Amino acid sequence: MFDLATRRIIGATVLMLATVITIGMVWLTEEQRMARFEAMHKAKAIENGALLYEQYCATCHGPEGEGVPGKGPDLNPGVFQHYEQLKAQGYANSLRNFIKLTIAAGRPIRSTYRSEEVYAEAMPAWSQDFGGPMRPDEIENLVEFILNWQAAGPAPAPMPSFTAVGSDLTQPLPPGDPKRGEALWNQEVKQASGIAASCKACHSLKPGEALVGPSMAGIATLAAERIRAPDYKGQAKTPEEYIRESIQQPNAYIVEPDKYAAAPGVSKMPATLGNQMSAQDLADLIAFLMTLK
Repeated sequence: MFDLATRRIIGATVLMLATVITIGMVWLTEEQRMARFEAMHKAKAIENGALLYEQYCATCHGPEGEGVPGKGPDLNPGVFQHYEQLKAQGYANSLRNFIKLTIAAGRPIRSTYRSEEVYAEAMPAWSQDFGGPMRPDEIENLVEFILNWQAAGPAPAPMPSFTAVGSDLTQPLPPGDPKRGEALWNQEVKQASGIAASCKACHSLKPGEALVGPSMAGIATLAAERIRAPDYKGQAKTPEEYIRESIQQPNAYIVEPDKYAAAPGVSKMPATLGNQMSAQDLADLIAFLMTLK
């Protein structure tokens, strides 16, 4: 027989071994347990998001995200395709954050990303942080519901092979077609990249109507005046060259920096627009803008 001290040592050793084995088993199954918990949490979030979508979103975007003509664009698959367009323009945020920010803060201008149609309803801010009715957790649930469409929706079409004009101002341009340039502006035809030109989303053609950027009304006349202005620091010598420079190198000269600069010396206009268009696209857009006198 073991004495009392020995029995205590053996008991403590057995208890320690049992504890180690138990901890090891928990550790081995923890990853699976967490995965199950995450899946259950996500399923609940999607379920809650579906109810929120039906309550707040379906009126303008359709019950299945198919869009409602005249009220709001399709989201399924439109929101995923629009995100790919933004990425091609240099947008660096994630798809989740893009959807979340759009829902939370709304959109300051009416969306035209699916066609030339302008929608009657502006996208309001839904988050309580911006004066809307939804709590942060409800915003997250709605995002989960919309993201759940991505697997079922068609993938964005790959960008066709083409030679982009980029930011090179020395690349020769072919003769421009103002009619096609107008169609590009109105998103009736697409650029060589397969992406619709985003010009009208930021620039109005109505005199004095500023959106994200200044109005393009009378731009052919204004371009001739600006290249002669004392503060003009660009390289353009003609109105056509000024418009070209504004598209390919928007930071060369920023009109009213207090309004149209995202940061000092950085225009709100994306610097990567030339990556989406061919030399012909650019020439046609310039030809159209030169008709606006």
